[in-house]
Amino acid sequence: MKKQLLIPTLLIGCSLFFACGSSTKNTDESEAEEPGVVENISNVGEAVKGLSGLEKAMKDVEAQTNALKAKTPVSNDDLKNVLPETLDGLKRMSIRVGENSSLGISSANAAYENEDGSKTLDISIMDGAGEAASALTGLAFYGYNTDSEEITENTKERTTDFKGQRAKLTEEKYDDEITSKIEWIHKKRYLMSMEGKGYTIDQVGDLMDKIGTGNLPE
Repeated sequence: MKKQLLIPTLLIGCSLFFACGSSTKNTDESEAEEPGVVENISNVGEAVKGLSGLEKAMKDVEAQTNALKAKTPVSNDDLKNVLPETLDGLKRMSIRVGENSSLGISSANAAYENEDGSKTLDISIMDGAGEAASALTGLAFYGYNTDSEEITENTKERTTDFKGQRAKLTEEKYDDEITSKIEWIHKKRYLMSMEGKGYTIDQVGDLMDKIGTGNLPE
């Protein structure tokens, strides 16, 4: 309890210290400056609320990470079944599973392409269950919980709510070519990534429900 109250107490103490100091130095000034004290205390209140929200988020992530650590990773066949032979008219050109099995991590990747190569899809899945994978998934929980946005000349990247869950959305445009990528955590367990050349964010989003993730255990 003492540790939890330490930072808020310091914030309130510092705020009152500077507020009182300001009042002493400016006793001959008008009372119009008095609201500054109230404003300082209000700002401290907002800071304390922010710390409380952060503490709750950290506890939630810790609980989710510990739950994943106790679970058994799915098999290679389970992940292969998620990735169909064709998707949106594109043929699956390659599939890789079990590359991180030596670390106790179940993962799979598949690449898709249409006949003329104008459209491609790359999909990756990592099961967050187990000692090593749960740690990586915990970091992703933290990242996806924060709203952020970055825009450059050719790239737009944001972390936000998308299709009922938290996701990182990246869209790149070079001349007439567009590439979009969506990263999310499925069922609070599986780290998912779907990147499409020749696709908008919304078009990639429409494909999120067309792979076999519904059959994966929670």
